[in-house]
Amino acid sequence: MNGNNRKRKNWTLSLSIAVGVALAAAVIGCMGGQPTGQADRIYLSATAGSVLFDHGTHQENADSCVSCHHDLLSAELTSTCTDCHDDDRTSDDFEHAELKEFHERNCVTCHESTNDREPVSCRDCHSKAQASEIRTATCQECHDDSFEPDMMSHDEYQEIEDHSCVGCHNPATVSEVYHTNCTGCHTVNAPERFLDESGAPVCAACHLR
Repeated sequence: MNGNNRKRKNWTLSLSIAVGVALAAAVIGCMGGQPTGQADRIYLSATAGSVLFDHGTHQENADSCVSCHHDLLSAELTSTCTDCHDDDRTSDDFEHAELKEFHERNCVTCHESTNDREPVSCRDCHSKAQASEIRTATCQECHDDSFEPDMMSHDEYQEIEDHSCVGCHNPATVSEVYHTNCTGCHTVNAPERFLDESGAPVCAACHLR
């Protein structure tokens, strides 16, 4: 009996030591800040079904943070048309929406990113539902009748509002933002996963039920 008790005590002691070593290793790993690969994965709630969004993966693959967090951009331009083109075209020859499409919505092609702003949630600016179908505020909502939109250029308005587009524009809804940006990128980079045989987006590729 004494021999069995001794074996049992030795086995218990060995097990306790092994568990202690494993716990110590786990604590040291956490203190060392080793990434778990799960910290950046969040669920975005949506009426069509929640979307599992891996921020870390997108951060690694995106050209820059401003690919999604466009509020980090400065209104100032870092380049002119002639920096890339050999003709006499200027940004005034095109609408801003056209320029965004030409450059695949990569705003850093023309604008510089700022270091004094932190990324914010899309929902901070983009509401769940659109308050009005009218996307641009009239001057008279803030000024008297003597103000007209054509008094200044778009760049001048941006400078006055410190590049806060919501000073004049009603932002698109959050669903419009996600569908435009996410679908636009996914269908180019992974069409076999996000498009069906007809080329239409597959909702279930993003929305979980």
